[in-house]
Amino acid sequence: MNRILFSIISISFLIILLLSIRTIGPKNEIPSDEEVKSDFSKIVGVIKPQETMEAIFDRNNLSKTELSDIARVAKKSYNLSKLSVGNVYSMEVDRQNRVREIRYEIDESSFLSVVRNAEGFSAEKVNIEYQKKAGTVHVKIKDNLVYSMPSTHSEYLRLALQLSDIYAWDIDFFSDIREGDSIKILVEELWAGDVFRGYGNILASEFLNNGTVYSAYRFEHDGDAGYYDSNGKSLRKTLLRSPLKFRYISSRFSKRRFHPVLRIYRPHLGIDYVAPAGTPVSATGSGKVVFSGYKGQNGRMVRIRHNRGLETYYGHLSKIPGKIKRGTKVSQGEVVGYVGSTGLSTGPHLDYRIKLEGRFVNPLKIRLPRGKSIPKSLKADFNKATDYMNTRLSLLNQPVVASSEKEKTSSL
Repeated sequence: MNRILFSIISISFLIILLLSIRTIGPKNEIPSDEEVKSDFSKIVGVIKPQETMEAIFDRNNLSKTELSDIARVAKKSYNLSKLSVGNVYSMEVDRQNRVREIRYEIDESSFLSVVRNAEGFSAEKVNIEYQKKAGTVHVKIKDNLVYSMPSTHSEYLRLALQLSDIYAWDIDFFSDIREGDSIKILVEELWAGDVFRGYGNILASEFLNNGTVYSAYRFEHDGDAGYYDSNGKSLRKTLLRSPLKFRYISSRFSKRRFHPVLRIYRPHLGIDYVAPAGTPVSATGSGKVVFSGYKGQNGRMVRIRHNRGLETYYGHLSKIPGKIKRGTKVSQGEVVGYVGSTGLSTGPHLDYRIKLEGRFVNPLKIRLPRGKSIPKSLKADFNKATDYMNTRLSLLNQPVVASSEKEKTSSL
C-alpha cells in the first residue's frame, strides 16, 4: 500500500516540477513518453514494471554510447540500473537527438540531475527544498480511519498511515475506534511558492476515542524525533498494539471458543486478524527469533522473544522471509512474515499471541511499559511547543478540509 501511495504522490510531484506549476489534485494525469516540440524535445514518462533505462533509450532512438557515459557519471550519485516502478523521469533532447539533460526521481525529496557540458556529462543528486507551514485537518470518524478522511487523495491516505503509526502502541484502528470519534491534526504543509505540494510530518494530534482523548506531540531532541503525550511521556511502548494495519478481528482471546474446523470448544489464547493473503506482518517489538518454520496446526509460524519476559507468536503465515531465522535479531515494525492460511485454518488470517512470563495473555488488554520520557532539562521547551500546538488544535471546532496559517486551502 505504501508503495502505491508513494507512486501516486511521486508522479504528481515531478510532473508539476517538469511541465507546469499546478496544485496537487486527484485529476492530474501523466503522459507516458510525451514529447514537447520546440528547439528541443522533452520526453516525460513513468517507470513501468521491469523497465530499464536502456529500453527507454531504445524506444526514443537515443544513443547507447551516451547512455553508457551518463550511467558512468551518475553512478556516484545514483545507480540508474536500479529504477523504481512508478517513479518519474524526464529528458531534454536536441534536434540531433542528443541528450541535453535527464532528471530521474529518486524519492519524494530528491532527484538525479544529469546535464551535458563541455567535457561530456555531469551528475548530482538534488534535494528538493520546501517551505513548511503549519496546517490543520479535522476528521470525524464514520466507520474506519481511511474512509473518514476528507478525501481519498493520496495526501490524506498518507495522513491516515502516519496516524496509525503514531498511535500504534495505544490504539487499534479496527477494534478500538467508534463512530463519532474525532481526530484533530496539526500537520506540516509543504509549499513551493504558492503551490501546495503535500503534507509532511504530523506535528500534533488529538484523538477522541470512545470518550477518552489521546494526545500526541512531535518533539525532537538529541537528533531524534518522537511522539509524546501531554506529560512528556513517550507514546512508544515495548510492543505495538497490533502486527497488522487496516484489518479486522475475527476471533478474540478466549478460554473457550468454538473451533470452526474441529467443531469443538477449546481455548483460543490469541487474536485472529483477518487480512488478504500476502499482507505484511510486522514484529510488534524488537527481539530475537526463537522459532521460524512449520509448526503443526499453527502452520508457518514465527516466535520472537523480547525483553521483560515477553514472547510474541505469529501463526498461519503464507511465507516467512529468508532472513527471519532462529537467532536473528529483529526490530519493532520489521516484516517477519505474510498473512496466509497454512495449518488448521479456514481462510487467510494471522493468529497473533503474546506470552508474558510463561503465560498467554490477552493482547488487547495487556499494559506495557513506555519508552523514555522528555528529559527534565527540556521540559520547559516541550511545554512551550505544546502550548502553541494546543492553541492551534483548540481552534478546530468543526470538521474542515485543510487550512494553512495564511488561510490558504489546498485543492486536494
